Amino acid sequence: MTNDYTVKPVQKALQVLLCLGEEQKPLTLTEICYKVRLPKTTVFRYLYTLCQDGFVTHESAGDSYRLGLRLFELGQLAGEQLRVRDVAWPYLQSLRDQFNETVNLGMLDGAEIVYIDMAESRHSLRMQARLGSRDPVHSTALGKAILAFTPQERWPLHIPARLEPRTQQTEVSRERLYTDLLNTRQRGYALDNGENEEGTCCIGAPIFDHSGQVLYALSLSAPASRMDETQLPTIAAAIVETATTVSQRLGYRTTDDGRQTTDDRLRFDPRFGGVS
Repeated sequence: MTNDYTVKPVQKALQVLLCLGEEQKPLTLTEICYKVRLPKTTVFRYLYTLCQDGFVTHESAGDSYRLGLRLFELGQLAGEQLRVRDVAWPYLQSLRDQFNETVNLGMLDGAEIVYIDMAESRHSLRMQARLGSRDPVHSTALGKAILAFTPQERWPLHIPARLEPRTQQTEVSRERLYTDLLNTRQRGYALDNGENEEGTCCIGAPIFDHSGQVLYALSLSAPASRMDETQLPTIAAAIVETATTVSQRLGYRTTDDGRQTTDDRLRFDPRFGGVS
């Protein structure tokens, strides 16, 4: 059965990559063409493009090609993502069972959060996000939890020039968003009070890797009617504790007195119009 969405040139370029990977040795242009059964001109164009982006390396001595370091980097990232999911999953389930609300694991990707795992509430009324879906960083507890513990000079890479409103509660002022991030870092968790989805409340906390970087976060989301102010401190404490446990399982360490090994201080920085 044919698929109208399949891009044939991309498929063929991937065949070239797979060929180089399966052989596990440098191959000449002629050898690659023979194995993938494509014209030399076509294969050369694919190889040239892949070399430009670091996915393939050309060796002048033997006029041959081998896989590039960019593929290794992607493999490392994919492996890390799988590891985070494996480590976090039992803790997501435990939080879900404790509060019977949906618990999410999110990953930062540009100006968006990608939901890479979730333990869904057993209630019929629950949040609308699905595995693999995306939401803006600035309107989600997951996104704000990650940004708050990311160096401020990197914020422009993840915060668009214009903050698009998702609901009437979405923060569209960069200055107020920066203040929110300051508060998030000071208290250790992020809040989304109907900013991403009407009638939904979400609490998120950052997950640190072995190097102290934050690319992931976990959050608990529920209809606002099921998460009042009296419950919030208990839920927030459980989320922060769970995120800390997952971070430690990933190799993150704190000092002897319990402080984080990364610099957890924020200060006002006029160069960026807010805190740093």
